Amino acid sequence: MGKRNDKLGRAAHIKRHTVGTSNEISFSVLDAAKNELEGDVGKDAASRPSRFGHISLFTLPLRRKKNIATPTKERGLLLSSGEFASAENPSPASSLGTVDVGSPKSGAAGPGAPPPGAPRKTAAAGAATPVSGTVSPAKSVPSKPARSPEEEIALRKARRRLHRMLAASLVVVVGLCLAGAGGWYLYQDHQRHMSQVAQLDEALDLIREADETVVALDGIVANPLDAGSLAKADDVLAKLPGALAQLEEADAAARRVSVDLRESEDKEAANQTVAATSARTALIESGRQIVGQAQRADEAARAVREAWQGVVDADALARDAAALVANTTAEHVTASKDKTNAAAAAFTDAQAALEELAATYDDVDLAGLLGYVAKRIEAMGYALASDDAFLAKNKEEAVSQNDAYNRADADAAALAAALPDDVAQLVFEAYEQATDPFFETYSTARSQAGAADAFLRDYLGTTSK
Repeated sequence: MGKRNDKLGRAAHIKRHTVGTSNEISFSVLDAAKNELEGDVGKDAASRPSRFGHISLFTLPLRRKKNIATPTKERGLLLSSGEFASAENPSPASSLGTVDVGSPKSGAAGPGAPPPGAPRKTAAAGAATPVSGTVSPAKSVPSKPARSPEEEIALRKARRRLHRMLAASLVVVVGLCLAGAGGWYLYQDHQRHMSQVAQLDEALDLIREADETVVALDGIVANPLDAGSLAKADDVLAKLPGALAQLEEADAAARRVSVDLRESEDKEAANQTVAATSARTALIESGRQIVGQAQRADEAARAVREAWQGVVDADALARDAAALVANTTAEHVTASKDKTNAAAAAFTDAQAALEELAATYDDVDLAGLLGYVAKRIEAMGYALASDDAFLAKNKEEAVSQNDAYNRADADAAALAAALPDDVAQLVFEAYEQATDPFFETYSTARSQAGAADAFLRDYLGTTSK
């Protein structure tokens, strides 16, 4: 009993915000406290022990609640005429209708009486309508089983825990869904990135395969007129179209992935791959021109040397003819004439060969060789005329023609002095002039390829760690 009084004593100090705490008290508990303070209406006050040692919470006198009258059904008898004879009102009902004159004590019409002359409702109708100021009886509602304050608090806490768990579960599910969607996106993005990097690696592999031919070409270009380089030239030139196709494929792959790559280093690697393929393509194109010119120059040099060898042989015959006339006898002059005719024929053959080479290799300047041969042919004519005059015993004509020969021979010697020791040098000079632009392009492309390769080597070394 003491615990109950303590609860009532603390009723005035209940916190207003007690949701979710142990201080929460249900409305039924407050109502019980209030009823106990009001004297527990309907219970015997004498049955409760006195509150020794306690002060009443409310000291003002309490007002008693007015009892609300409960409406009851009027008792009476339903007549055959349809009228209702009340057993509680002994006044007889008129067959024409009765007028409500109020209670005998008041002598006046009641507050709910109809105005005079208005037809009075039948007792049955009046009984069906509730009297003003009364309350209709409420329908009976099955009462819920009462819970103790501790049970009510525990129930509410359990509900709140359930709500928090549901909310937390919802947050977790939504988070997992978002995380799963994000993870799937990251996975797909990672897969795309790896696919792009794989394509870049394939492009680099194509470059490495093409480099087998590019390196071989570079070795030839380093010394294109060397006999060993010329021996390999045809084989290397045959492989160049395949290398160009590989570089074209690598260039297309690198350009394609460079658009989608996000990482700056990967994107730069793709750009450097494009630069490497472009440089190697320029290397192949210019190198092919250099090697082609070298092959052509080698062929022209051999042809010029061969033609010039005919000139050399003709010169030997001309010298032999001149040596024979040193002892001017008819026999020696006749032998010299035969040698001179052979020399003239050799010069003519050499002249024809050189003229053909000049037409074939129009960039090779063979004018000096042709001028020398022409002078030698002219000199051979003067020598033959001198021999004929000597045999005809026309000494003056023989001396005149011999002087003309000496002048032509001196002019030929001057022309020969201006010629290179190796007449093929004329071909190589033309070759150098023709290939200078190609060598410049090749050198620039080689430097660009080296710079791109340096970056790619560093990139591959970094990504392989």
